Amino acid sequence: MSNNKPKYGGSTTAVKVLKDVDLTGKTILITGTTAGIGRETARSLALKGAHVVMANRNVNLSQELRDEIYKETSYRKIDIIQLDLNSLVSVKHASEEYLSKGWPLNVLIFNAGLNNAPNRATKDGYESTFGINHLGHFYLTYLLMDKLRESAPSRLVVVSSASHSHSGVC
Repeated sequence: MSNNKPKYGGSTTAVKVLKDVDLTGKTILITGTTAGIGRETARSLALKGAHVVMANRNVNLSQELRDEIYKETSYRKIDIIQLDLNSLVSVKHASEEYLSKGWPLNVLIFNAGLNNAPNRATKDGYESTFGINHLGHFYLTYLLMDKLRESAPSRLVVVSSASHSHSGVC
């Protein structure tokens, strides 16, 4: 029996994964798109026709990425919302801004994350890695859950890593 499933690995690009996918009409909110995996994910989704909403702490870097993507395509459906996962007030404001636009929410991608951070607290007093990587995203999900349901079929995607294996905890 042959297995015709595509094989992906560490060198597989987002563009390759999305090769035969048309995302026209889909709205995708992504946290943490100013660098690395999130940056390439936002770029690739936009190139495939998705309405991409980048939710980042640094609006200027978000605007730079949007300008770079616009050089690659005539498609102009990229929006920016300021979101600082270090503050639950910021998470609430970002969700309110998103909901005020009347957009559907087909996919919510949690890419933003903190790794190997010094022992600091969020603006709300939680340990920063836990607060940013988990509580901020959990609260955002809670605030946008009705929109996800309303936009069904919808998806929630959590980007993770194996960085925990370097912590000495496990």
